[in-house]
Order: sequence, then C-alpha cells, then structure tokens
Amino acid sequence: MENQTLKLHELMISRGTFFCYSGPLSEEVLTSLSGAVKEQLSDSEDLPVVKKVFGIFVEQAQNIIRYSVDRLDQSGVGSVAISKTEKGFMIEAVNSIDSKNVDKLEEILKPLTEMNKDQLKSAYKDRLRSGPPDGSRGAGLGFIEMARRSSKFDYDFLEHNANTYFVYRGWVE
Repeated sequence: MENQTLKLHELMISRGTFFCYSGPLSEEVLTSLSGAVKEQLSDSEDLPVVKKVFGIFVEQAQNIIRYSVDRLDQSGVGSVAISKTEKGFMIEAVNSIDSKNVDKLEEILKPLTEMNKDQLKSAYKDRLRSGPPDGSRGAGLGFIEMARRSSKFDYDFLEHNANTYFVYRGWVE
C-alpha cells in the first residue's frame, strides 16, 4: 500500500499536477474545490489563462456530476486533475460512462477536435439557437466550451474491468 501511495505521489510530481480530485462529485463539492483551484491558478497566471483553465475544469467536473454512471448518493464519481507542463496547462478528467453512449459521444466530439476557433464559435451559436440535444442535462454547450477554451482538446474511450471510461483533456498554452 505504501509503495502505491509513493508511486501516485511521484506520478503527480512528474506530471506537474498541482490539483487532483478523485471520488464523489456534487455541486457542493465542486463549489468547495473551485476556491482552491482559483487560488492556485491566480497566484501564478494572468487572468485570461486562469479563466480558460478554470472554465475547462468546471465543465469537466459538471460532466462527472451529471453523467457518470458511477454514483454515490446523488453524486457522480470520477476524477479531474490540473497539471502545469512546459507548454502550459493540461486539464483532464475521467468519467465512467454507459458503453451504449460511446458512438453518440464520438459523433459530438470528433468534429470538435477538428474545428478551428471560428468554426467552434459558429457551433456554439448554432447550439444556442437550436437548444440542448435530446438527453442533455444542461444546455449542451459544455464540450463546445471546452474545445473553445483549449489550445487542443482530445479524448479517449477506454475499457477497464468491464467498465467504459471516458478520458478527456484540454490544453491551455
């Protein structure tokens, strides 16, 4: 057990991770965590960078709260981390999803990874006009917002222990 804890610590240090949360997430927990994240970011970065990183972090956490199939009481269960790299920030999340949703998510996400800033702005406006997609528990703007705020946005679907995990990252340079 101690060896695993040390390995986790070394991994976080080697990646430049200054914030990592894993476990049940609710709106109340997100509110509590948000203050600490803002404080960490504000100490060393200019306001536009802070807003982008913080915005991506909040969108990722809200996706865990709303859509994780792993639940504890009314909370979604997942992980979200922020790392400072040589190129900027990496904000990543892991969320357990229903494997039946992979194709639907792929349909939404793949085009976003290929769009430039003007195309993302247009997609955002189109989504505002058309309203939330079927089955959305929000406005349907979260992934578009993450892609808009990111210098690079990507994702993976990973199978592990009979679960499907959705791993997504945003980079802010």
